[in-house]
Amino acid sequence: MAITDRDKERLNLVSPAANDLGLGDIIQDLQEGAGGGGASTVTAANITDATTVGRNVIKAVDAAAARTAIGAGTSSLALGTTAATAAAGNHVHAANTITATAIGPGTATNVQGILAELAARIVALEAK
Repeated sequence: MAITDRDKERLNLVSPAANDLGLGDIIQDLQEGAGGGGASTVTAANITDATTVGRNVIKAVDAAAARTAIGAGTSSLALGTTAATAAAGNHVHAANTITATAIGPGTATNVQGILAELAARIVALEAK
């Protein structure tokens, strides 16, 4: 049995939460929309507290479309070897190109030089 407009209003007034949700309206819409309580269609546009990006993710037909909706994979960052580019995942830095702070009393300012100075100090200690 479908609810009446009066019943709908009474349901909405049962509690503040029911009123905020429009519980009576929802029940009446469900009953009237699909032959008495059947399935109801909700579209992304009906989700009023979703952002445009969120609605586009919901509407995405596949993972690639979802990534596009959130801007993933659309970076303009290029691979390369300069300060404005990113290194590829398989990129290797040579030890003499990695700068570091000298470890006193040494003076080397790259990893290769620091390792050489430390090795020399170990040799000198072992010789004593």
